[in-house]
Amino acid sequence: MPAPRVIRLMSRIRAWWRWMNQEPQPTIWGPGRATIAYPELRRAGLAAFHRCEEYLLREIVDARSWGRQVDSRGVPFPTNGWLVMPGRVYAALMDDTRGTGPEPAAMDAVVGWLAGAGALQALPGRTRADIASSNVADRRRDSAGYAPDDGSRGWDDDTWQVDPDRMLVVYPHLADANTDWRRAASA
Repeated sequence: MPAPRVIRLMSRIRAWWRWMNQEPQPTIWGPGRATIAYPELRRAGLAAFHRCEEYLLREIVDARSWGRQVDSRGVPFPTNGWLVMPGRVYAALMDDTRGTGPEPAAMDAVVGWLAGAGALQALPGRTRADIASSNVADRRRDSAGYAPDDGSRGWDDDTWQVDPDRMLVVYPHLADANTDWRRAASA
Protein backbone atom coordinates (compact mmCIF):
# COMPACT_ATOMS: atom_id res chain seq x y z
CA MET A 1 0.00 0.00 0.00
CA PRO A 2 1.48 3.38 -1.00
CA ALA A 3 2.21 5.93 1.66
CA PRO A 4 -0.24 8.86 2.07
CA ARG A 5 2.41 11.22 0.72
CA VAL A 6 2.71 9.21 -2.51
CA ILE A 7 -1.09 9.11 -2.85
CA ARG A 8 -1.30 12.90 -2.53
CA LEU A 9 1.47 13.31 -5.08
CA MET A 10 -0.27 10.98 -7.52
CA SER A 11 -3.54 12.85 -7.01
CA ARG A 12 -1.84 16.17 -7.77
CA ILE A 13 -0.22 14.72 -10.90
CA ARG A 14 -3.61 13.38 -12.06
CA ALA A 15 -5.24 16.81 -11.49
CA TRP A 16 -2.41 18.53 -13.33
CA TRP A 17 -2.72 16.08 -16.27
CA ARG A 18 -6.48 16.70 -16.54
CA TRP A 19 -5.94 20.48 -16.38
CA MET A 20 -3.23 20.40 -19.08
CA ASN A 21 -5.28 18.22 -21.42
CA GLN A 22 -8.71 19.78 -21.06
CA GLU A 23 -10.39 21.44 -24.01
CA PRO A 24 -9.88 25.22 -23.98
CA GLN A 25 -13.05 27.13 -23.15
CA PRO A 26 -13.75 30.21 -25.26
CA THR A 27 -13.99 33.50 -23.41
CA ILE A 28 -16.38 36.34 -24.09
CA TRP A 29 -13.55 38.40 -25.58
CA GLY A 30 -11.86 35.53 -27.37
CA PRO A 31 -11.08 36.48 -30.98
CA GLY A 32 -12.26 34.68 -34.07
CA ARG A 33 -15.89 34.20 -32.99
CA ALA A 34 -17.57 36.75 -35.27
CA THR A 35 -20.48 35.72 -37.47
CA ILE A 36 -19.39 37.96 -40.34
CA ALA A 37 -16.50 37.25 -42.69
CA TYR A 38 -13.07 38.28 -41.52
CA PRO A 39 -10.84 40.25 -43.88
CA GLU A 40 -8.56 38.26 -46.17
CA LEU A 41 -5.17 38.50 -44.45
CA ARG A 42 -2.00 36.47 -44.44
CA ARG A 43 -1.19 34.43 -41.36
CA ALA A 44 0.85 37.11 -39.54
CA GLY A 45 -1.67 39.82 -40.43
CA LEU A 46 -4.55 37.69 -39.18
CA ALA A 47 -2.73 37.00 -35.91
CA ALA A 48 -2.22 40.75 -35.38
CA PHE A 49 -5.85 41.40 -36.33
CA HIS A 50 -7.10 38.84 -33.80
CA ARG A 51 -4.83 40.22 -31.07
CA CYS A 52 -6.34 43.68 -31.59
CA GLU A 53 -9.83 42.18 -31.87
CA GLU A 54 -9.38 40.50 -28.48
CA TYR A 55 -8.34 43.73 -26.78
CA LEU A 56 -11.10 45.75 -28.44
CA LEU A 57 -13.69 43.14 -27.42
CA ARG A 58 -12.70 43.68 -23.79
CA GLU A 59 -13.56 47.35 -24.22
CA ILE A 60 -16.75 46.51 -26.12
CA VAL A 61 -17.92 44.26 -23.28
CA ASP A 62 -17.68 47.29 -20.96
CA ALA A 63 -18.91 49.87 -23.50
CA ARG A 64 -22.13 50.69 -21.65
CA SER A 65 -20.32 50.93 -18.33
CA TRP A 66 -17.86 53.43 -19.75
CA GLY A 67 -20.70 55.31 -21.43
CA ARG A 68 -22.39 55.65 -18.03
CA GLN A 69 -19.14 56.94 -16.56
CA VAL A 70 -18.88 59.61 -19.27
CA ASP A 71 -22.57 60.51 -18.81
CA SER A 72 -22.09 60.85 -15.04
CA ARG A 73 -19.85 63.86 -15.57
CA GLY A 74 -22.98 65.97 -15.86
CA VAL A 75 -22.52 67.01 -19.46
CA PRO A 76 -25.12 65.64 -21.87
CA PHE A 77 -23.36 64.10 -24.85
CA PRO A 78 -25.45 63.17 -27.91
CA THR A 79 -24.55 59.46 -27.92
CA ASN A 80 -26.43 56.23 -27.30
CA GLY A 81 -24.32 55.69 -24.14
CA TRP A 82 -22.29 52.76 -25.50
CA LEU A 83 -18.75 54.10 -26.02
CA VAL A 84 -15.32 52.68 -26.79
CA MET A 85 -11.91 54.25 -27.34
CA PRO A 86 -9.84 52.08 -29.72
CA GLY A 87 -6.80 54.32 -29.23
CA ARG A 88 -6.89 53.73 -25.48
CA VAL A 89 -7.25 49.98 -26.14
CA TYR A 90 -4.26 50.05 -28.47
CA ALA A 91 -2.19 51.92 -25.85
CA ALA A 92 -3.08 49.21 -23.30
CA LEU A 93 -2.08 46.51 -25.79
CA MET A 94 1.27 48.22 -26.31
CA ASP A 95 1.76 48.50 -22.54
CA ASP A 96 0.94 44.82 -22.05
CA THR A 97 3.29 43.71 -24.82
CA ARG A 98 6.00 46.25 -23.87
CA GLY A 99 5.79 47.77 -27.32
CA THR A 100 6.11 44.54 -29.26
CA GLY A 101 2.44 44.17 -30.20
CA PRO A 102 0.77 44.67 -33.57
CA GLU A 103 1.16 47.84 -35.60
CA PRO A 104 -1.54 50.54 -35.27
CA ALA A 105 -2.83 49.55 -38.72
CA ALA A 106 -4.05 46.25 -37.26
CA MET A 107 -6.27 48.07 -34.73
CA ASP A 108 -7.44 50.40 -37.49
CA ALA A 109 -8.36 47.33 -39.57
CA VAL A 110 -10.44 45.87 -36.72
CA VAL A 111 -12.22 49.19 -36.18
CA GLY A 112 -12.82 49.58 -39.92
CA TRP A 113 -14.13 46.02 -40.17
CA LEU A 114 -16.60 46.57 -37.31
CA ALA A 115 -17.57 50.00 -38.67
CA GLY A 116 -18.22 48.41 -42.06
CA ALA A 117 -20.62 46.00 -40.33
CA GLY A 118 -22.36 48.93 -38.63
CA ALA A 119 -21.37 47.69 -35.16
CA LEU A 120 -19.13 50.71 -34.50
CA GLN A 121 -20.15 54.20 -35.52
CA ALA A 122 -17.97 57.28 -35.74
CA LEU A 123 -19.16 60.18 -33.61
CA PRO A 124 -19.39 63.69 -35.02
CA GLY A 125 -16.19 65.70 -34.56
CA ARG A 126 -17.78 68.13 -32.09
CA THR A 127 -19.04 65.30 -29.89
CA ARG A 128 -15.63 63.61 -29.92
CA ALA A 129 -13.95 66.92 -29.01
CA ASP A 130 -16.39 67.51 -26.14
CA ILE A 131 -15.84 64.01 -24.76
CA ALA A 132 -12.07 64.47 -25.11
CA SER A 133 -12.22 67.71 -23.11
CA SER A 134 -14.33 65.95 -20.52
CA ASN A 135 -11.77 63.10 -20.31
CA VAL A 136 -8.93 65.56 -19.68
CA ALA A 137 -10.95 67.45 -17.03
CA ASP A 138 -11.86 64.15 -15.36
CA ARG A 139 -8.22 63.02 -15.22
CA ARG A 140 -7.14 66.36 -13.79
CA ARG A 141 -9.85 66.17 -11.15
CA ASP A 142 -8.90 62.58 -10.25
CA SER A 143 -5.16 63.27 -10.07
CA ALA A 144 -5.36 66.59 -8.16
CA GLY A 145 -2.60 66.63 -5.59
CA TYR A 146 -1.33 63.14 -6.43
CA ALA A 147 0.42 63.30 -9.76
CA PRO A 148 1.09 65.92 -12.38
CA ASP A 149 -1.45 65.80 -15.18
CA ASP A 150 -0.04 65.33 -18.65
CA GLY A 151 -3.05 66.97 -20.32
CA SER A 152 -4.68 65.36 -23.29
CA ARG A 153 -3.60 62.07 -24.72
CA GLY A 154 -3.56 61.00 -28.34
CA TRP A 155 -6.47 58.66 -27.85
CA ASP A 156 -8.79 61.20 -26.23
CA ASP A 157 -10.26 62.09 -29.63
CA ASP A 158 -10.71 58.45 -30.66
CA THR A 159 -14.18 57.76 -29.27
CA TRP A 160 -16.62 55.55 -31.16
CA GLN A 161 -20.20 54.58 -30.46
CA VAL A 162 -21.19 50.92 -30.27
CA ASP A 163 -24.50 49.93 -31.84
CA PRO A 164 -25.45 47.10 -29.47
CA ASP A 165 -27.98 45.57 -31.88
CA ARG A 166 -25.48 45.34 -34.74
CA MET A 167 -22.69 44.24 -32.39
CA LEU A 168 -24.88 41.36 -31.22
CA VAL A 169 -25.29 40.33 -34.85
CA VAL A 170 -21.50 40.25 -35.23
CA TYR A 171 -20.86 38.70 -31.81
CA PRO A 172 -24.03 36.94 -30.56
CA HIS A 173 -22.09 35.51 -27.61
CA LEU A 174 -21.90 39.01 -26.09
CA ALA A 175 -25.42 38.40 -24.80
CA ASP A 176 -23.73 36.33 -22.08
CA ALA A 177 -21.13 38.98 -21.20
CA ASN A 178 -22.90 41.00 -18.54
CA THR A 179 -26.24 42.55 -17.55
CA ASP A 180 -25.99 45.38 -20.07
CA TRP A 181 -25.52 42.98 -22.97
CA ARG A 182 -28.27 40.66 -21.71
CA ARG A 183 -30.66 43.61 -21.63
CA ALA A 184 -29.59 44.69 -25.12
CA ALA A 185 -30.14 41.17 -26.43
CA SER A 186 -33.61 40.91 -24.91
CA ALA A 187 -34.75 44.35 -26.09
